[in-house]
Formats: sequence, C-alpha cells, structure tokens
Amino acid sequence: MKSLFLITLRRVLSPARLVMTGGLAFAPFAVTALILAVDEGASLGNFETFILNGMLAGAIIPLATLATARAGFGDEIGDRTLANVTLTPYSRWKVVLPKLLAVTLVPAVLIAATAALTSHLAYGADFTATWAVTLGAVAAVILYSTLFLWLDLATPHAIGIGLAYIVVWEGLFSRFIYGVRFLSLRSYSLSITHGMDERRLPGGDHTALGLSVVVAVAVVAVLFALSVRRLRTMDVP
Repeated sequence: MKSLFLITLRRVLSPARLVMTGGLAFAPFAVTALILAVDEGASLGNFETFILNGMLAGAIIPLATLATARAGFGDEIGDRTLANVTLTPYSRWKVVLPKLLAVTLVPAVLIAATAALTSHLAYGADFTATWAVTLGAVAAVILYSTLFLWLDLATPHAIGIGLAYIVVWEGLFSRFIYGVRFLSLRSYSLSITHGMDERRLPGGDHTALGLSVVVAVAVVAVLFALSVRRLRTMDVP
C-alpha cells in the first residue's frame, strides 16, 4: 500500500499538475487581497457569495480535484499500465485506498492553506470563521476526490463528464433548482462551514451540521465501495 501511495503521489506532484492545482488554489487569496486593497470596506456578504460560494466552492475546489484525481487511475488506464497493479495479490480496496489518499492529500493541503489565508484576511483574523471555512473546504476536497476517482474507473470520458458535472450540476442546477442541493457536494460542504459558524453564509437553506457530516461520510463510503467494485469487475487492457 505504501508503494502505491508513493507512486500515485509522485504522479500528483508532476510539475504540470502542481502548477495547475497551485495556481487554482492561490486565486481566491489573490482576488480577496486585491479587493481589500482597493476597498477596505468590502462587504462580507459579497465575499461569501462570490469568493467562498462561487469561486472557491463552486469552481476552484472541483477543478483542482478533477485534475489531481486523474493521477489515481486515469493515467494508468490511459497508458495501459493498470494491469501491473491489478495483477498483484492485493485486495482491491488496498489498491483504491492508497490512491485515494494520494490524490486527496495534495489538493487538501493547498486548498486548506488558501481557505485559511483567504478567510483570515477577509474576516479580520476571526479564528472561528477561519476554522469553519477551512474545514468546509477540506470536506469538499475529500468528497470531490472520491467522486472523480470513481469516475475515472467508470468511464473513459471522466474529464468531460467531470467538467459537465461541475458546470451544469454544481454550477447551475444546485443553485437554481430547489431540491437539487440535497444531491450537491458543494451544498453539503457549505453547510458544514455554516454549521460550524452560523454567522457565515447566512440566509441559505443549509442542511444541519450533523446531517451534513453523516451524508458526507456516507457519500465517501459509497463511492469508495463503488470504486473497489469497479476495479474488481472491469476489463483491464
């Protein structure tokens, strides 16, 4: 398991992925710093709507995790080396788990850093707010990484379907169609942030903190099980 983790981590840390993920992660902090430099009295409501909800949760986190999740199985499927892994005597969950940990670790660290710095700057060093935003962002990274890792196993068109999911489902449907939020990973991560600090993201129809955590854990468990099952049953070239 350790060797699989390190091999996958090396793929995630390739220069191209690292530049892409790091650039995406840095964007919310850069935009927030620029806004505050121009207007020190910028509205917190606008910050939460456009930076936290729209930019960080709605675009940066899913795009960053889509890029890194590809290193889990997508690269090996693409270059036809997955058989080297599946022919080993490991149980399939012992293959999926280290790969999931590797593709989650890097974006989790980068996103946690930018979420903490951005919220610390915007909320004037409010520790509770910073902690809430950071944990909500990390929860989103875990959810999206698990989803996109499974998607890479489920279809050869994971990138296209993933982008469509981000734009159409998370970007449009979950915001404007009532009831879709119950099937939105972004909504549950924002509910975790709101549940930890109810001053943040007020006015939204948030799910209770306890329920959000339970659903998030259940989603990760189900997607992990689906990934294991798919790896066990798929035809490996």
